[in-house]
Amino acid sequence: MIFSVPDLTLSAILSFEKSLPDVINDNIFIFDFSKMTNFDPLPMLLAGSIIRRYRKKHPDVSFQIAGCGTSGTGYAGTMGFFKYISPSIEFGKGPGEATGSSNYIPITTIAVEELREDAYSNGNYLSVGDLLEIKAGHLAKIVDRGNLELHKLLTYLIREILRNTPEHAKSNKIWVCGQYWPSFELAEIAIMDEGIGIYNSITQNIAHKEYIRTNAAALRWSLKAGISESFRPSSKQKSNDEWANSGFGLYMVSQICKELNGNFYLISYDDYVSLDNHGMKCGSTSFEGTAIRIRVPTKRISSAQTIISKISSQGEAEAKTIRNAFKTASTPSKGLMEHLM
Repeated sequence: MIFSVPDLTLSAILSFEKSLPDVINDNIFIFDFSKMTNFDPLPMLLAGSIIRRYRKKHPDVSFQIAGCGTSGTGYAGTMGFFKYISPSIEFGKGPGEATGSSNYIPITTIAVEELREDAYSNGNYLSVGDLLEIKAGHLAKIVDRGNLELHKLLTYLIREILRNTPEHAKSNKIWVCGQYWPSFELAEIAIMDEGIGIYNSITQNIAHKEYIRTNAAALRWSLKAGISESFRPSSKQKSNDEWANSGFGLYMVSQICKELNGNFYLISYDDYVSLDNHGMKCGSTSFEGTAIRIRVPTKRISSAQTIISKISSQGEAEAKTIRNAFKTASTPSKGLMEHLM
């Protein structure tokens, strides 16, 4: 059986998993990539994850790929897309193998525990939050075009998403991919995990479970200031741990994208939410995990901290109107950590 993989645009990939046949009647299943001409960061992460999971679902079927030699797929190979699907595919580079350039961050794996162990083995006893901020800075530098304020803002945005994963996704592995579009002066970062999802994370907290009843509602609530699984109505907000979760991460990232006339996209299991300065759009999809795309126009950035401070103040004002929410953003959510800069 031959299955044509759609062009890797976001609109096409939203229905990709549902288009795969539930039953495979042949012993061989071929993924044909010959029709692909676009390879956007988030669709690459999603498509690769979906294909890997589909192969595991059908262990008795021999899976093959075709069409990798056609025009354009060389870029996907350089980004590590094919070996991200399977290391046994003899095409392109492995995830993280390419060094990146001023225009792209190749598909890169961040294993949080390995990051900590590597740091400890070198005598570096920083917290996971600190390590993730350093990692975020390394990734941001690849596409920041030498712009210091853009570097600071991208580091902040990447870090805020990265530090959510170990605590909420119940997953140790994070996938990152990025692109800078010179013709649009636009930076795009995609971050994905294959964890429990937004709904299952938030509703572990009974205070939220009573009014967040659907996956779609969970995504919308996750973008509000102060909403976190860590919130406890009977407890005061933690202050002794500078990295303690305050529920402001997704709010900050999404609102900064909106403020800069960019776009924020959140996918988790059966639903997605898109936010920009035209409003919020919601829809259905299928993906076992959580994926985020941020698009930030770079020419409007003059002071990263000014933007962050403005949005955090707005968030704290909004949080005061929400019953089951932390009222104050954590220190990291208010900016980059000074001791790491």
